[in-house]
Amino acid sequence: MNQTVHQLKVLMLDAANGFYRMKRYRVGDFFGPVDLGIHLSHKHNSLNIGAGLLAGSVFPGSNRLIFSGISPCWHGFYVSSMGGAALVFDNLGINMLSILGKAPSPSIVYMNRNHGEEIEVELVACVPEILWGQGNKGVYAVMDQAMEWFGGRYEKDPRVLATGPAALYSDFGAIGSAPVKNGMVTPVDTWAGRGGFGTKLLREHGIIGVI
Repeated sequence: MNQTVHQLKVLMLDAANGFYRMKRYRVGDFFGPVDLGIHLSHKHNSLNIGAGLLAGSVFPGSNRLIFSGISPCWHGFYVSSMGGAALVFDNLGINMLSILGKAPSPSIVYMNRNHGEEIEVELVACVPEILWGQGNKGVYAVMDQAMEWFGGRYEKDPRVLATGPAALYSDFGAIGSAPVKNGMVTPVDTWAGRGGFGTKLLREHGIIGVI
């Protein structure tokens, strides 16, 4: 059994100041993104985005990206998943991203790991209302902008998680994404968190998208 199966590696990102650290949880105390999500959500009111221990395997459903947190729509702990997105997420070498705090300005989060264990993290401010009105509009404009700003930094095609206007103006905004192929966002979109995780990401954490 390898090291990644012995422990769950969580990147704790404080959006308020951009500081981040790696925290490890022993498998046995927690077994995956749902039960660890329950713990982190009630302790930090965080939005948690994670992959299970079998991510990257051939088992059906193992490559779904799991979102968890306290829903602003349902007012309780909520879990949602996004098809196939865990494959790219697993390349970061972590099991979960846990977002705490709120960015001072709406921002896109850049995460990358090209060499070794070190993960690069940046928050770049933007104006959602302007960004959503560009190009393909809404979540698609966020994906395109993230790829324009950061796509060239990746050795392999990344994935972008994005919010749209519903995240700002309702309590049930979702998170959208689409696979990237040869540096271009494909038209096959996927969704998660229709119970308000897009709203939570933007209104509670100040994050319009994550690449």
